[in-house]
Formats: sequence, structure tokens, C-alpha cells
Amino acid sequence: MCVISRTAFTILFIMGIFNLFAASDNPAPDELVLIQLKKAGSNLSKPHKIEFFLYLPSEAAAKMAASRIQEHGFQAAVKPPLKTADWLCFATKTMVPELSELQHIRRDFDRLTHDLGGNYDGWGTEVEK
Repeated sequence: MCVISRTAFTILFIMGIFNLFAASDNPAPDELVLIQLKKAGSNLSKPHKIEFFLYLPSEAAAKMAASRIQEHGFQAAVKPPLKTADWLCFATKTMVPELSELQHIRRDFDRLTHDLGGNYDGWGTEVEK
């Protein structure tokens, strides 16, 4: 039987609590893309034409997503399925790629696609010098 002192237990408990709120060594998806863009030489202070990929289970759902996205200043087009059964709502917006704004867009697109039975698959852009 393993016996652990009350002090040791308290220390382990507190360390566990801190680990719940510690920053991860692994950056979030939006941050990873920004890191790769910077490594590729992109000037992140310049506007980029950013492409966003939302996959929906039907043409009607993709059109609804496109309509909602356009209300917020995005260009959007609906494309038929290629390899999967999901329809693509392909959205673009020219903007400075700022992490906080991209995270906000991710939350909005995650919520929108979830409500419509689909999923948000992230974003990409060309390197801007």
C-alpha cells in the first residue's frame, strides 16, 4: 500500500490545478498557420486574401451558410462535393491575418457549421511579401 503525506498530496493537487490552466506547448490551429506563414516570409502586417473552408451536408445548408457569411463582409460560393458527400461553402476575405480575429472567425464558423450539421475545416492564404 502506497502512503502519501498530506503535504505531498496538497502539492500534487495544486500542480494538477495549475496544469489545467497552463498554456499548452502546442499552438492552436490558427496560430500554427500564422507561424508557418511567417516562416515562409509572409508580411503579416499586410492584408492577405484568406480562404475559409466550411463543409455542409447539403446544398441548401451550404447556401444558408454562404448567405449568413456574406452578411459579415465575406465573399462566399457554394461548390458541389468532390470526394466526400459534403458541400463546400468557400469563403474569402481580404484582411490582415491577426490571431484574435482569426480565432473569433473560427468560433463563429464552428458555431454556424455545427448548427447546420457540418464542420469548419480552417483557412489558408498565399504568402504576401
